[in-house]
Amino acid sequence: MNVLVIGENGDKLGEMTLEKAKQIAANEKKSLVLVNAKANVYRICDIGKLRYEQKQKEKDQRAQKRTHKIKEVRFGLTTEQHDIDIKVRRIRGFLEEGFKTKVTMRLHGRQETLRDSGIEKMKRIIEESISGGIANVDKGPIFENRAITAYLNPTK
Repeated sequence: MNVLVIGENGDKLGEMTLEKAKQIAANEKKSLVLVNAKANVYRICDIGKLRYEQKQKEKDQRAQKRTHKIKEVRFGLTTEQHDIDIKVRRIRGFLEEGFKTKVTMRLHGRQETLRDSGIEKMKRIIEESISGGIANVDKGPIFENRAITAYLNPTK
């Protein structure tokens, strides 16, 4: 059975029999690793080094996945101005770090009848958060499921 053999540096050693490939790997004191079963591709390399490199790639991929997280900051309709200022600072911090941010204002019970004042308050919060051009409004204040939500994207 002929197989394609790749050397340790990534250079092709050519097609050869499986026994000859095993013999070359044994002479170099390396392992013969199956890379692609369908195409019968083998690689001569140090198995410990290969596993280490694979773990590092997986670790990097997981780290890149985490960067796409959406941060959320919640407000109430009766939240006082000082508390709003603190939460606006937190929103600005998330945007400066490069996170997409979801701003939510929950309306409880009878507050649902005050949607208009809630939307006005949310617009003021968004204006304070994006002042200085650090973000764009991805989705404006929208009323959905007893809450007013808006999404902010950082400008980076």
